[in-house]
Amino acid sequence: MDTNIITQTLEREIQSGLLAPGTVLKQEELASRFGVSRQPVRHALERLRTSGLLEKRPDRSLAVTGLRTEDVLELCQIRIALETTALTLSAPNLSASTLRKARRLNEDLFEEEDPEILAELDRDFHRTLYGACGNERLLAMIADMRGEAKRAYALQPAGSRPRSAFYDEHNRILDALAAHDVTTACDILATHIGITTATLIPIDQP
Repeated sequence: MDTNIITQTLEREIQSGLLAPGTVLKQEELASRFGVSRQPVRHALERLRTSGLLEKRPDRSLAVTGLRTEDVLELCQIRIALETTALTLSAPNLSASTLRKARRLNEDLFEEEDPEILAELDRDFHRTLYGACGNERLLAMIADMRGEAKRAYALQPAGSRPRSAFYDEHNRILDALAAHDVTTACDILATHIGITTATLIPIDQP
């Protein structure tokens, strides 16, 4: 197993919430887990530290980085601006069959238990609504921003109140689009992004 695979595996676990903020990653334990020497693990950890997913603590150990409140708020503002723009551009071009596809995706994500699959379903749901905006660069920027918020999916398990709210907000967006009320759809989307992103704010910060 090479450094790339180790890096990708740990990155996926951090982003999905399986490795929570503050979790210390130890080279010897990871080397045993992946069946490799410490060298590829050390390289993988350094890549994750460089990307900001790990931070060096005073005792020189590496721990999963927590998002600062300021980072979360900035992410929320950028996502609202980008995604409401994409929805405004895309809405006039959405067909009834496209909205039906989005509803099916929403039904699937309502019951999904795996945070990774939930993230994929939610990405597909929003991409379905934004896909007709005619601006691939905008869609790429949205994908990058949504990737930074992936940890939120682990905080919305199936059967929880956050998951139900998540599902209901999606349906309200679809209802507004079906009624050709783009302004309301964008308002609901902005609220939806704000609520979802807020789950990433550290509980020990204001």
